Amino acid sequence: MHIKSLYIASNEKNVGSLFISMGMMDILKRNLHRVAFFRPIIYDKNRKDYNVEFILSRYKLNLSYEEAVGFEVAYVIEKFKYLEKNYDFVLCEGISQDSLSATISQNFNLKIAKNFGCGYINIIAAKNKEPKDIYEDLLIENEQITSEASNHFATFINRVSVDKYTPLNKLLQESQYTSFIVQENEELSLSTIQDLIEGIGAKEVYIGENDYARTFKNVRVAALTLDNFLDQIQEDDLIIVPADRSDIILGLLGALHSANYPNLSGIVFPFNMSVHPNIERLIDGLESFKIPILSVDTDTYNTAKNILGLHPRFRVSAERKIALALGEFYNSIDLKLIEQKIANSFSDIMTPQMFEYKLFTMASANKKKIVLPESEDERVLRAAEIILRRDVADIILLGDKEKLQQNYLRLGLDLSRAEIMDPLKSDLMAQFVEKFYMMRKSKGLSHKGASDAMIHSNYFATM
Repeated sequence: MHIKSLYIASNEKNVGSLFISMGMMDILKRNLHRVAFFRPIIYDKNRKDYNVEFILSRYKLNLSYEEAVGFEVAYVIEKFKYLEKNYDFVLCEGISQDSLSATISQNFNLKIAKNFGCGYINIIAAKNKEPKDIYEDLLIENEQITSEASNHFATFINRVSVDKYTPLNKLLQESQYTSFIVQENEELSLSTIQDLIEGIGAKEVYIGENDYARTFKNVRVAALTLDNFLDQIQEDDLIIVPADRSDIILGLLGALHSANYPNLSGIVFPFNMSVHPNIERLIDGLESFKIPILSVDTDTYNTAKNILGLHPRFRVSAERKIALALGEFYNSIDLKLIEQKIANSFSDIMTPQMFEYKLFTMASANKKKIVLPESEDERVLRAAEIILRRDVADIILLGDKEKLQQNYLRLGLDLSRAEIMDPLKSDLMAQFVEKFYMMRKSKGLSHKGASDAMIHSNYFATM
């Protein structure tokens, strides 16, 4: 059956609908010029739907917010048919299960998709479930979909733990349904500084333009003396400390600049307190200061409680998180199978977005190593992380390994998959010196001169 639309939905809460919608939109925009996004029913017509705004902004769709959402059923169908007629493809995201009242049946989204004539994508949550239970959920849901005479496109089983992947995959071999397993990635479930600001109303005290996308793993309250508290901090901690604890604050800043202590993700002041003017002056004078500081109105206990209750979101500005999510998505699917099932005529128009996706595809198909000599440049490090997260190339960074690691960790980046090569300690150094000498000896360059030049330049990286 030739399809011009897909409908994504789930019968469970918090299954990652936006994650799957983003991945499928990424595939569609790789190949098609005019793609629409549509949510037939939204929770509140007086409050803009977050998922719609995210997709419209992230993929720069030529579509207004009003065109992307519907309300009454008759109006919804009319609006959908308008989009289907005027666009190459329509990707729909159904109403989330936590928005449904008790009077609305479980197969509400399925009935809408059936009336639209969409291919249907269902999402099954796997977190904290055993492989057998996940498989039974799949069979029950997919039998219901096929019994409704709907066009079942695929099932995404989201957030599968590493230890359950193999037994689940074995069970799926017995199924006739098209299914994709998406493994759990802890970082995608971590909250960011932006989540903190929007979720609990935190105010910015000190923050850099790249700090909003920083993630934090644990929340730790500074309730001990400095010497004891330093033993407790761990990598990517968010520290809650009263602003009048100048000793703790100075100790944390010292730990940040010490190679002997973990890197922190941020500091939060409860009670809406401000630091002493002298401490503020000291912080302002730290040129390499790379940690965000926020303040909140609540006390220490409620601040910790509110932070732990945050629900992390994808944000258009969070390129690191989006790159990681898309990397996980593409590693979990059979891209050729999905594109064949969509069975659409590709447009000859090449948009900048499509060109970018084509480059990623070509790079992934013919994976190369990229050598980056300017590894002290923050922009280079951030770009390298995106490449690694999208899994399109291997990265070699040139420079001192210890300094490089300290640098990217303080920026809140993960470049652990990159190879770091110190030119001055590399076995290849002698070969490059010899080659440089042979190329320049006719112009009077001595062997020692070639060696000195190589030590004080990155010329060898371009040879």
